[in-house]
Amino acid sequence: MSTWHVNRDWPDFYAADRGPVFWVDPDDSFVDPVIDPRDVLSAPLVESLLFSGLSLWPRGSAWGTPDGEAPSTVSRIAGLTRALLSPFVELYAKAWRLTEESRSASLVDSLEDWERDFGLPENCSSEGQTLDARLAILRARVARLATITPADVIRLAARLGYVVAIEEPDAFLAGESTCLGLGELSAAGLERQWVVLVRYAPFTQFETGIGEAGIDRLLGFDHDVLECEIRRISPGWTTVIFNYAEQPIASFLVTETGARIVTENGHPLIMRLFASSL
Repeated sequence: MSTWHVNRDWPDFYAADRGPVFWVDPDDSFVDPVIDPRDVLSAPLVESLLFSGLSLWPRGSAWGTPDGEAPSTVSRIAGLTRALLSPFVELYAKAWRLTEESRSASLVDSLEDWERDFGLPENCSSEGQTLDARLAILRARVARLATITPADVIRLAARLGYVVAIEEPDAFLAGESTCLGLGELSAAGLERQWVVLVRYAPFTQFETGIGEAGIDRLLGFDHDVLECEIRRISPGWTTVIFNYAEQPIASFLVTETGARIVTENGHPLIMRLFASSL
């Protein structure tokens, strides 16, 4: 049997060998903090700055404030002040946008600067990526914590837009494993292998009249970014395998009242299907 770690966004996942399944919240520790630093100066109007501007002028009759009167908002000096304040309105708006650019969750104009700071693009990136793909890779790189557990890998994949499960095969060890236990008999070093199963993996198929023999694959999966990002953080002594095959799904057989149908030994009956990504 294997031990399985599964993204909660894969609710119909079924462990074919009935090994233990651990569900992982893909947003745990990866949720963007809600930050709203807006204030009255985030997008001000000239009129909202007018009284502050008028207060900078000298006081007195020549300036429209005899005997300490409040400055008039319809005077010529007020009109001049409005004209002088217009650039400051744009300045405040730009300063606010710069504040927004300080978080990878709200990038608009400084994506290339952020990518440069984080060494992107690099081996895990590919040419011609869409803006959304570039943002996903950057944010995965910014948010990446110490990736040391299967749950961490699942969350990293979720950042890149994939729903995955992790299979950890348990090898049978003489003197340690027990019969009918979780250990699997195999000539391979299962204790050093782990498998990434990808749900609904987009794929390409060879098309007659369009595909070129010797160049186009009969069946291909273009997930270089996902594989590269996971391989770069996988422990060096392990071997990671990517599985894009359709996975079986299962549902419990129930009665009209919703009660599960069980065998004479109390085991629930399960209907197994295969989910198609077509």
